[in-house]
Amino acid sequence: MSVISTNIVATIGYAKGILSDVECDTMCEQPMGLNHPAWLLIHLAGAADYAADLLGGKGVCPESWSVLGDTKKPLSSNRSDYPKKQELLDTFEAAFLNAAKLYDLSTESDLAKPQKLGFFETELPTVADMATFLIVSHTNLHLGQLSAWRRAMGKGPLF
Repeated sequence: MSVISTNIVATIGYAKGILSDVECDTMCEQPMGLNHPAWLLIHLAGAADYAADLLGGKGVCPESWSVLGDTKKPLSSNRSDYPKKQELLDTFEAAFLNAAKLYDLSTESDLAKPQKLGFFETELPTVADMATFLIVSHTNLHLGQLSAWRRAMGKGPLF
């Protein structure tokens, strides 16, 4: 298993840990205006699908998730607008494992190609740069938000 895959497995475990004692019906609450778990999981799974596309594969998220995870649209606090907690977690995990597999199958030549997502092309010029950002750095930034949400909901720290 590569360093990227090892990090992804750890990240999936951390996300599941943050939400292990969170009830499905609270997944859209927004204490202090924080991004809620339903949106965060959809947004992150979508980012993993972007990485999969960059790496020459296909994503796993339902098509409807691109609208739900759009950063330019306000989050809905209506729980029925989002999938159930288990579906969110299962798809989040599948998207990240898919991206990890594709990353591990990529050649050095594949990873050195210019990325063409239309953003951060100067800062993250190659497929490797952008794919790593999407499945490691970007993810952990948002898991920090998820952890803050957990604490704002009155849950204790994980460690």
